[in-house]
Amino acid sequence: MKIRTKKDVEKLDNKIKNELGIDVRKYRNEEVVENFVELLVFPKYVINWVIRPILLSLLFFIIGFYVLDLVHIEYVIYTIIGLILFLISGLLIGLLFLIWKMKSDMWGIISYSLDIMKSAVADINQVNNQVNKDNRKDVLGLLFKGIIHIVTIPMVSKIVSDKVPFVGGIVNRIVKKILTLVSNTIKFDEIKLKEELSKQNDEPNAVKIYTNSISNATLGLEKIMNFTFGVAQFPLKIVFGIIFLILILFLYLIN
Repeated sequence: MKIRTKKDVEKLDNKIKNELGIDVRKYRNEEVVENFVELLVFPKYVINWVIRPILLSLLFFIIGFYVLDLVHIEYVIYTIIGLILFLISGLLIGLLFLIWKMKSDMWGIISYSLDIMKSAVADINQVNNQVNKDNRKDVLGLLFKGIIHIVTIPMVSKIVSDKVPFVGGIVNRIVKKILTLVSNTIKFDEIKLKEELSKQNDEPNAVKIYTNSISNATLGLEKIMNFTFGVAQFPLKIVFGIIFLILILFLYLIN
């Protein structure tokens, strides 16, 4: 089931409780909060990954006055055009690093969510009466969506709102959109999972099969994340390449 609205989340919560007998809200605890706090460093993003490259580009711009052989009007030309080109270059580098860091932290959030999911699977013995041959293959999909929408997104939203002033709402929407997209696109090999589970009646082996399936899905999800953020970086890389070439040509001509 696709999750788009709060009603969908409520239906998902009830579905997990009714079909699996698990209340995933119990995984929304202080330990989880602390781990998410460590993973989320959004306030530092702008300073560390955007502002610093811009400041570094300004430093190179200033050094240019001492390195380049400028005379008369060239000082004015370099001050105006050079400053613009250096600032744009620094900004683009900062944005590229920002996207890379966001991917790293988002993957950390998703990985930790998968770890919570493994804990939920380990608790399968508590709901053994409600998990049968008909719904065993659906356990992973339901649990993952439940962890993401009932545990991860609400807690991350609270942390972002507390830690990110002014633009917290924007950051929160971006994070929520990414996590929702992940929850709707992740695929577990249900056919293979069903085949393996049908061969095993022993509960510990079933838990192991679930855990292995989660690990396999994690590898596929990591590829999707790398591709998605790679696509986001691609236009910036093209623009940076063009601006950098213009900057080099400008410095060559004015020197």
